[in-house]
Amino acid sequence: MADGLILLLICVALGIAGRNPLIAGAAAVLLLLRLGRVEVAIRFLDQRGTSLGILLLVAGLLAPLAGDRLTMRAFAGELLRPSGWIGLGVAAVAAWFGRNGVDFLHNYPAALVGMIVGSVLGTIFLRGVPTGPLIAAGLTATLLQAMRLR
Repeated sequence: MADGLILLLICVALGIAGRNPLIAGAAAVLLLLRLGRVEVAIRFLDQRGTSLGILLLVAGLLAPLAGDRLTMRAFAGELLRPSGWIGLGVAAVAAWFGRNGVDFLHNYPAALVGMIVGSVLGTIFLRGVPTGPLIAAGLTATLLQAMRLR
């Protein structure tokens, strides 16, 4: 059996064990595409999947604007509150880490192993919520760079 298939099976198992349906589901979809020999879809996801995922994530976050659940008054008011300013700053830094994470995972795809295992362990033992690997990868890249290990 090819390494990719084994690794995808491991990711499915880790996702199930860690109660992380996103990892389990994504790995299962890729496993089915691989077993179905749908190389064009795998190549597309390899080349454009991160951008497509970010697009869908941002669209999901902006959906309350499209659904008129957030008024201009509430929007402006939130920016003037401490939570708005803190959120603005944290989100800007997170976006920077995310960009670094995309670059890091593009150049070092094997680093994703630590992101997946860490996400599963954090979900199981810390009762965390699995967030995307991009911020974790960005933090990892920044720490490795600071320690001059990259």
